[in-house]
Amino acid sequence: MQGFKGKFVKGSEPESVYWKRRGIVAGAVLAVVLLVVLVLSAFGGGDEDPVGEADPAQNEWQVPSSSATVNRPYIRETPAAEEPSDPPSPTEPPVEVCPAEELMLQVVAAFDEVRSGSEVPVSVLVASGADTACTANLREVAVELTAGEDVVYSSAHCGTPQGEEVELSDGAGQTVEFTVDGLASDEGCEGDRRELPAGEYELRARLGEAASAPTNLRLT
Repeated sequence: MQGFKGKFVKGSEPESVYWKRRGIVAGAVLAVVLLVVLVLSAFGGGDEDPVGEADPAQNEWQVPSSSATVNRPYIRETPAAEEPSDPPSPTEPPVEVCPAEELMLQVVAAFDEVRSGSEVPVSVLVASGADTACTANLREVAVELTAGEDVVYSSAHCGTPQGEEVELSDGAGQTVEFTVDGLASDEGCEGDRRELPAGEYELRARLGEAASAPTNLRLT
């Protein structure tokens, strides 16, 4: 037994040596684990943003600048359809002048008897008996007084023509008003106008060749 004294024999180290070796091994393993964790964090953890650390300003609506380009869908505008214009109406033939035989005139005096030289209001109704519409120029209507065959007064001699050209149809008539002054007149309003003598006269209306039935007017 004395021959082995002071020599190294396996399994004969002190207990403190074993604990030192175990501490070294455990520290190395821990260092390797930490290194692996650091490497994984460096490669995988940088892409994810921590929850709750987002900038609040990024969530606010931003007004687009004037230089910003806004993409809008292209829509082809369809031209508005032109409204069809009304076809030109056929030219209507001009209305013919009423023939004298179709004209109907009626004269009415406000008085049947007046003093010579007094004014008498007179109305003349002009109508047409034609089947179609026709025209009549009321400026050509005149009233006259006759004694026998002589025309002693006519509104066409000195009076100013009144009325206008009208269209007559369906028996409808137009009225023209006159004032007979009871003074004699000549064609062209020549000579002196004098009071008509007392007596019986016939009052009638004329339009061209058409004439009304006479009515009596007494001057006293």
